Amino acid sequence: MKYIKILMPLLLIAVVVVSCTKESDEDTIQALLESSWFIGEGAVRTADDSTNVPQAGQSPYDAQFLDDTLGFVRWVRWIERPVTREYHIVVTGDSADVTITAYFHGEPPGYGFFVNNDLFGPIYQRAISDSVIRKVKLFRNNEGWHILSLTVADIYTVDTDYPVTITQVKARVESRDYEFVVNSADTYFERDSLPIFYPSDTVDVTVTCSAQDDSTWAFLHHGTGHRSGLGRHIRQPFYRENTTTFTRTWIIADDSIIVTPGVRHSAVDVLGWQTLFGDSTATYYSRAWCLPYIVMEPGEEIPEDKE
Repeated sequence: MKYIKILMPLLLIAVVVVSCTKESDEDTIQALLESSWFIGEGAVRTADDSTNVPQAGQSPYDAQFLDDTLGFVRWVRWIERPVTREYHIVVTGDSADVTITAYFHGEPPGYGFFVNNDLFGPIYQRAISDSVIRKVKLFRNNEGWHILSLTVADIYTVDTDYPVTITQVKARVESRDYEFVVNSADTYFERDSLPIFYPSDTVDVTVTCSAQDDSTWAFLHHGTGHRSGLGRHIRQPFYRENTTTFTRTWIIADDSIIVTPGVRHSAVDVLGWQTLFGDSTATYYSRAWCLPYIVMEPGEEIPEDKE
């Protein structure tokens, strides 16, 4: 009996230690993901213009002015903040799997999707109701927890009659025979397999997409920020090749602020035709794949999780 009396306190101490360690791991992992420039605010920044004034793409190569492309349309999103993220963290030894989910919403009159599709017409407002999911794998070494790999942030409108699908996004730098392809929101990319561009690169981007019972148009989001990801948010329309394929040339040097090595955030954003060109009765529906990319000079090292 006395052995039982001795063992019971020891077992209780062991349980407390294990519980505290697990809780500490989860807190540390969440803090890393919230502060890392590979995750952080990236998906939020590419999905939010923080204004209700529709405007054109910020580029001298704006495809909207060409007769054979999109035509006149100006739009912005303004989502309600703060955005609450939920972290489902499973720690197994020195590895961890995390699923990050969030909800982007914007309700008129103050927030939502604002579109002007007629030069002399009104600005229409549409409510935003988007879910976001991203998965991350981490590992632990003597220095602590680190990001091993991640998926795109998959942003999609919930409960819509016109679900939008992205089948593939391809970015190719012809001058150095470099190509990056993602064809599934469930594909994990390690840091050195994320898109890597040099300041001198010209990138040809191709997206394949569709919407149920509607046509679509694709837009490219990217930033001019430095290593922390801050800077201007640029949105540019793609050119339509056919009903499901869009292309655009992206010149890295045009992003102006080039600090290397740097992590920035991009997104391919696909909107339904009624969302863009419908009247006041139309609804909002879209899909976007957001992914960090790296701008660096040849021979530079890929940035760590954070400074």
